[in-house]
Amino acid sequence: MVTPYDIKFRFNPTSTRSKKVLGPLEGEIMDIVWEQGPTTVAAVHKALRSRRDIAYTTVMTTMSRLARKNLLLQDTSAQSYVYTPSLSREDFERYVCTGVIRALLEDYGPSVIDHFVNIVAESDPSLQERLRSAVCK
Repeated sequence: MVTPYDIKFRFNPTSTRSKKVLGPLEGEIMDIVWEQGPTTVAAVHKALRSRRDIAYTTVMTTMSRLARKNLLLQDTSAQSYVYTPSLSREDFERYVCTGVIRALLEDYGPSVIDHFVNIVAESDPSLQERLRSAVCK
């Protein structure tokens, strides 16, 4: 099991979802592995090939890199390595959110809270209600 601070990531606010903290190909591969569950490089390559032209070796290298980053577990006991996500998508999102929020609080302190509240106030009323409800617990 992955423990806090085992996974290193950078945060790019202009990208989407998992690609905010992973490279574009890494994010795409993680999305496929989360959908498929335990899988092989060949299966991920096949899924990616349906979307674009990509070399098998590129997928293999990227999945090995994701294993070194502790995002994928690599079972080498069979002839074809089997890769499994070390975290569910939900746990990954929680891990990333916690890391980003902690880093922002450490660097910017109370102003993070002020800006967060202002942004929520300008957003969807359901988010405002969710924040209000969470604070009042």
